[in-house]
Amino acid sequence: ANSVPDCTDVGRFECKVRSEVGPPPRRAAYMPVSSIGEGGRESAHTGSELHDASGSASVAHGCHCLEFDSWWNEGKTRRFVYIRYNIAEGAFQMAIDEDSNLYHVPVAYGAKTGEAVTVWDLHVGAELDILGRITTLQRCSQTTAQWNKYWADRLVTIRERLVEELRKYETRKTEPWLTFQKASVLSGSVDLRLLMGQVAGLGAQLAEYRPRLAAQLSLPKEMYDIEVMPKQSSKELKEGKP
Repeated sequence: ANSVPDCTDVGRFECKVRSEVGPPPRRAAYMPVSSIGEGGRESAHTGSELHDASGSASVAHGCHCLEFDSWWNEGKTRRFVYIRYNIAEGAFQMAIDEDSNLYHVPVAYGAKTGEAVTVWDLHVGAELDILGRITTLQRCSQTTAQWNKYWADRLVTIRERLVEELRKYETRKTEPWLTFQKASVLSGSVDLRLLMGQVAGLGAQLAEYRPRLAAQLSLPKEMYDIEVMPKQSSKELKEGKP
């Protein structure tokens, strides 16, 4: 069985991205850290807050963060941005070239839905509203791509089994969106949220005929556990748990 990848060195990822998209942008040190809330206010924090706040060795099965890069044009100048999502905290860190600050962004929104995004919404090609700017995630680190592939493979396997079982009972054609999969050669570009919706939708149909089997072919419990980790961490902090 495939193992979930271990996300580690963001610095190595940034160097790889720069070599692929152009000459290295001028970067200052990641200090001071700025925390930008939904209202856009900034406040200085110490460098110690750059470390994972989870403290758990088993964060999301070993993968602590998802790492992406993007860019936008300001006139004739291309600005590079490096985005890191902490799975346990449910928050983003963002560095922009020629900006000495590392920004802590508590929440980003889907550009199309306007809803706060979580771990399963992030993939290459996803459009986010982050700090009021629409940003497309252009590339990801190797470990993020492995993470994306691991969960995509698991969900596709469940989806195919559900489709196979439904053929035994359903005579009508399955709705196209329930089996739709965008053809892409880009690493880390599988839309996991779409796959989750497909599994849930097909499972609901199968439950009409084989409720026990449908329950067995439901979304992996770990996916729910991973998505609620930020809320759980926040609750433990409020209760003063270590």
